[in-house]
Amino acid sequence: MTGQIQIGQNTVIESIRASGLAGQGPWRLLFVAFAVALGVFSLYTGFFGLREPWANRMIHVVLVLSAAFAGEVALGKGRTSLLTLLVAAAGLVLTLAVGLYSLAEYESIILRVGDPSQGDKIIGTALIVAVLLASVRRLGWPITLVALLFIAYALFGYLFPGELYFRGMSYSMFISSLFNQTTGILGVPIQVAAQYVIMFIIFGAFLTRSGAGDFFIKIAFALSGRMWGGPAKAAVVASALMATINGSGVANAVATGSITIPLMKRVGYAPHFAAAVEAAASNGGMIMPPIMASVAFLIAEFTRTPYAKIMLHGLFPALLYFLAVFLMVHFEAKKKNLAPLENKNLPTVGEALKEGWYYLLPIFLLVFMLFRGYSPMLAASVGSLLMVILSYLKKETRMGPWEILAAVEEGVTNTITVSTACAVAGIVVGVITGTGLGIKFSSMILAVAGDSLFLVLVLTMVSSIVLGMGMTAAAVYVIVSALTVPALIEMGVLEMPAHFFVYYYGIASAITPPVALAAYGAAGIAGADQNQTAVTACKLAIVTFLIPFAFVYHPALMAIGSVPEIILAVGTATAGVIALAAGLSGWLLGRVTPAGKVLLVAGGLALISHLTWANIAGAAVLVGLFLVQVRRPRAGAAGPRTL
Repeated sequence: MTGQIQIGQNTVIESIRASGLAGQGPWRLLFVAFAVALGVFSLYTGFFGLREPWANRMIHVVLVLSAAFAGEVALGKGRTSLLTLLVAAAGLVLTLAVGLYSLAEYESIILRVGDPSQGDKIIGTALIVAVLLASVRRLGWPITLVALLFIAYALFGYLFPGELYFRGMSYSMFISSLFNQTTGILGVPIQVAAQYVIMFIIFGAFLTRSGAGDFFIKIAFALSGRMWGGPAKAAVVASALMATINGSGVANAVATGSITIPLMKRVGYAPHFAAAVEAAASNGGMIMPPIMASVAFLIAEFTRTPYAKIMLHGLFPALLYFLAVFLMVHFEAKKKNLAPLENKNLPTVGEALKEGWYYLLPIFLLVFMLFRGYSPMLAASVGSLLMVILSYLKKETRMGPWEILAAVEEGVTNTITVSTACAVAGIVVGVITGTGLGIKFSSMILAVAGDSLFLVLVLTMVSSIVLGMGMTAAAVYVIVSALTVPALIEMGVLEMPAHFFVYYYGIASAITPPVALAAYGAAGIAGADQNQTAVTACKLAIVTFLIPFAFVYHPALMAIGSVPEIILAVGTATAGVIALAAGLSGWLLGRVTPAGKVLLVAGGLALISHLTWANIAGAAVLVGLFLVQVRRPRAGAAGPRTL
């Protein structure tokens, strides 16, 4: 593997450094001013604590929206259209008006909860419009239309039929709930974005700017490049490692897919399979601790659970997910006789570690501080500072003032989408809270399902996948959890499995047709059929469709319970994943017959089940088929062993 892997992006700061302020244009200068201001403010609060919550969140929202609108023009490629210029200008004017009013009136605004002044109504409306404009430009129409639908419900609920009937909120109460209080746009989602998400994304930007992304991919190739199906396994490992930097499925696909997909095709994987591996692995990055696409912080805040415990609860399901993808990649390589790479340029693990072992220190420090009870804000801030210090170990990676500013700008740029999603999700949550819609939606699910927990889970699964189509991970979790988690908890599901259940299915839409954005994006890189890629990605990611049911019925899979219970649950689930991967791939120790595939899939499902008798039956099937293949004589040169 030759060449340097470029994961960082070119920034306006770098352009200014190269050619000066002249020729940058007002929009680019505005963007970098807002981005650096937001980054510096966030790092300051990370080290020295927060201002008053309402003011802190409003500063974050105003700077994010300002950077978003300025960035529409500053970061656009080619000539900017008149519509883009008008939207950006209008959005920026509205946002700055909100900021100036809030700066002058913020103490009075809080005191006027429930009775907003005329100025509050005007500025509150301006904030809502600005958030919706930014949502359309940054996130697209799906989540924006959802927000508009909820706004319509809040104001005109009396027009809705049956159980959905709501007498409607006055405009004063509507503005008060979304603007004056910390329950709407300035609610928990934006709190998490302002306190945690931006800090970890900036931390990731410092890592990537110092070359950590290149190091992680080299480690992935060093660990698995020489194995059967090495490039595909490297894609799986790299996506898991890259999740520690960005927690974004899209970023994982961009960072690793351009390298791994061509290599997978070169060694003999079909284009659709290569694309599916990258899509499935990238989707797995969204459930891999510690970041979990920023949703780990949201779950911690909504459930009032320490962040370190959220990481622990999410660890075993995520490892089972990647085990399934890894095994199916291996079985596919064996089935197609895709021999290991013979490339002298592939680094060894020792060589890769010798070159960049110190990149692991900030991550270890981060995890250590989190488990010791330090705030995530402080942990990420200290980790970023340590990364700057460690960058001086090599001349070519040293981070001076320009490099630090570029890292801050890149971190803020990557934060804009998440924070915008949290702001628009805050509108939805504010309406759900103010109208009681969450209780009504849960009541409708329970009315259809009756006393059947399984049917409640199925309806919640379908709702989560449908609502998650085309949305970011943070937005889909906030909306889906507000609507469906109450029904699960009312049926006796523990709080933590309930929240993870809706999140797993919410992000499954990224690989599930007809939307399947991650799969379609990877298919574009591979030149593969989109639908075939999406179906294959769903097969590779089978665990994401099965394991949520398993940990609802058996919370020990989420490290909830006694140590023996956890060991037994994880052990049987691991065996089940092996059986499922073998059955779906048609390979165990050799080629598997159709009857063998059915038995292996059935055995895998039984092993993942919470029922003891099913675990025993599944284990018997897996062991029996394994022994049959072990004892079956080799077919010599004619072909692989079969059942």
